[in-house]
Amino acid sequence: MALAVPPVKTALRQFTMLLTLTMGVLLIAGLWQSELSLTGLQDAGRGTLFLLLALGLMGTRRLSLIITGLLCCAALPPLLSGDSPGQMSDWLALLTLMLCAGLSLAPSSRRTNATSH
Repeated sequence: MALAVPPVKTALRQFTMLLTLTMGVLLIAGLWQSELSLTGLQDAGRGTLFLLLALGLMGTRRLSLIITGLLCCAALPPLLSGDSPGQMSDWLALLTLMLCAGLSLAPSSRRTNATSH
C-alpha cells in the first residue's frame, strides 16, 4: 500500500517549505543588518527554528505544518498593531501561516494498492 499524494498538495507544501527557508535566512541575516540586540538575537533564534522546520516540511506529515503555523503566529502582533508596515519576514510569515492552515485542513493522503496484475 503506497500513499497517493495529490500533485497540487505536494507543490503547495514545497512552496511552503521554500517560504519557511526564506524566512529563516532573512531572520538570521538580520544580525548583519542591524546592531546587536536582544530582539535581533531572538529573531535569529526564530530563524534557526524556521530552517529546521523547512527540513520537516519536506516530508508528508502534518506535525511540521502545525508547528510552522504556530511559529508564524509570532509575526502577527506587529502586523496587527498597524504602527509600521512590518518587515518582509513578517509578511512571508503571514502567507506561510495561511498556507499551513490550508494544507493542515486539506484531506489526508489516500492509500492505494501498489501491486500490479
